[in-house]
Amino acid sequence: MDINICEKILEPFIKENDLIFYSVELTKEASELVLRVTLDKEDGIDLEMLAKANEYLSERLDKYDADMPEYLLEVTSPGAERVLRNDEEIEKYLGYYIHVEMNDNTIYEGTLEEHDNDSVTVRVNLKGRFKNFKLLKQNMKLIRLAVKI
Repeated sequence: MDINICEKILEPFIKENDLIFYSVELTKEASELVLRVTLDKEDGIDLEMLAKANEYLSERLDKYDADMPEYLLEVTSPGAERVLRNDEEIEKYLGYYIHVEMNDNTIYEGTLEEHDNDSVTVRVNLKGRFKNFKLLKQNMKLIRLAVKI
């Protein structure tokens, strides 16, 4: 089964409920195969909607998954520490606390201050002093929201 069929199957449900299709992946966790479909909503998605989406998708997947080994279906949200996948998402979260991992394994956590085509600026608290770091996107391995503790 091509896992991308999940988005097509969910399309009417997504439109009806003003949802956003975030991602789909097939992964092995412990000894189980997990088909994980991630959905979101502009103002946040709740557990009830995720359960409805899971039921909707589960009922319709039977037509497509005959050639698949046993798997668990998980419909989830991107969560509080969602990966920012593109410029639009980065722009949307200006002012939010983020986590950035660079290709050289340096990590920055701070407030996303600015964003342009080539870089992001992160305001980091270093022992009580704030410093802005301009990070080139080409050198970033990961950028995601972070929960500040």
